[in-house]
Amino acid sequence: MPFLIPRALMAVLALACLLGGLSGCASAPQAPALTGTGVVLAIAEREAADPASSMAGSIGGALVGGWLGSQVGGGSGQVIAATAGSVIGSVAGGSAASQASARLVWQVSIRFEDGIDRSFTVDQRPDYRPGDRVMVSNGTVSRLR
Repeated sequence: MPFLIPRALMAVLALACLLGGLSGCASAPQAPALTGTGVVLAIAEREAADPASSMAGSIGGALVGGWLGSQVGGGSGQVIAATAGSVIGSVAGGSAASQASARLVWQVSIRFEDGIDRSFTVDQRPDYRPGDRVMVSNGTVSRLR
């Protein structure tokens, strides 16, 4: 007896592939490394999630939600339930993965000598404060003594 994949599950797999394919579109181009000196304007602590974990959670949630939805009803109702389950599962899985992989980072705003304000995200708690002069080299911020 051949193995047949239900239409509802095929819809879920297609949606998961679409979500996975769109993940590459979301990444921003990298800016060239900046070097210079300036004055710290502000430092804000925040949580940052790993985008790869969030995407894996979204795809996993879509697959599980679609499978659960495909167990409901029959015919076109089953396809609708599978699709709705995959969308809800994707959102829930992405959210759960984002919260699980969250880490503390610090957003540092610096006014450079050219008068332009730029922000940097650093992984280590800064040893400088607003008003301190700093040197930025290849994305690393350090206090000038």
